[in-house]
Amino acid sequence: MQNIPPQVQAMLGQLESYQQQLQLVIQQKQKVQIELNDAKKALEEIEKINSEAPVYKTVGTLIVRTKKDEALKELKEKVETLEVRLNALDRQEKKLNAKLKELTQQIQAALRPTAG
Repeated sequence: MQNIPPQVQAMLGQLESYQQQLQLVIQQKQKVQIELNDAKKALEEIEKINSEAPVYKTVGTLIVRTKKDEALKELKEKVETLEVRLNALDRQEKKLNAKLKELTQQIQAALRPTAG
């Protein structure tokens, strides 16, 4: 590490930072995907029942009765919000991957022995 120029050492530090950010984004993306799948399944199930059937939802630590149309509306909004969040995380992941690739190439180029 002592033979590596300071500029390359800085790039290596930046590379590590990008890798950590990417890991966080991937974890967030997985969490949002799970929430989205759950919300879609709930939406699918609630659409099957008749409008007079009792519907319950969790509010904090409580389970309360609600109307089917209210539950549908809330679930549709949740699905929409989660899809937007997932798309944003996807874009963020792609940007970080591009930065990682570019920085890796810069580091490799800086460490390549120059033809002399």
